[in-house]
Amino acid sequence: MDLGLTGKKAIITGGSRGIGRAIAEQLLSEGASVAISARGQEGVDAAVAELSKLGPVHGTAVDVADGDAFTAWVAQAGEQLGGIDIVVSNASGGGAGSTAPEAFKKTLDVDVLGLVRLVETAQPLLEKSDSAAIVAISTTAAIEHFMGGVDSYSALKAGVIKLVAGYAQALGPKGIRANTVSPGPIFVKGGGWDHIKTNMPDLYETSIANEPLGRLGTAPEVANVVAFLASPAASWVTGTNVVVDGGYTKGAGF
Repeated sequence: MDLGLTGKKAIITGGSRGIGRAIAEQLLSEGASVAISARGQEGVDAAVAELSKLGPVHGTAVDVADGDAFTAWVAQAGEQLGGIDIVVSNASGGGAGSTAPEAFKKTLDVDVLGLVRLVETAQPLLEKSDSAAIVAISTTAAIEHFMGGVDSYSALKAGVIKLVAGYAQALGPKGIRANTVSPGPIFVKGGGWDHIKTNMPDLYETSIANEPLGRLGTAPEVANVVAFLASPAASWVTGTNVVVDGGYTKGAGF
């Protein structure tokens, strides 16, 4: 299927590694040009060097929690790309398992306010696109009880889902679609589940046992769904939360 992404211009936060990096790779392979951000300059430079083999890419080190610097980057990325058709809010402040006020503030600043700033800054350019799309990365921990019970990450990621649903209604008349993708356990080398595998092997094996497909997911499997939702091929899909978890969550999807 041709997703119709050739020539589209996309911004991806947290795009230097993991799911964000896989999203950048997928969009580039579909013919889009991208601008990525992440906090570390070294990681951004390394990612740009590799991603540039697939297509036009720009990269900047910026902290999403730094509102002024972040909005300046979004505007700059729009200029570098010559417009914006797609924004992907992937960066996260983490906070899984923590109820400390600092964890709530960090997750709020990055996951929620970062999304707000991304959309508000990019909106004028998104309105000029003939196929504008917002995709935010949430988590299955936002829709189903997982591990510790109460933590800043799952609570505020639930807020991301509600916020995006609101954008779908408010921005739909302006031709802008908005959807959320909620991954379940995704194995990324050096990532959270790699850490769990090494340090909490019982939890890791239990999680695999709860997966009907018998394994954890991969970043490219999430990226495939994001690319579809961001593309003109999903022109009649907005205001939804797509769970990508191999059946890990057990609720019926209705």
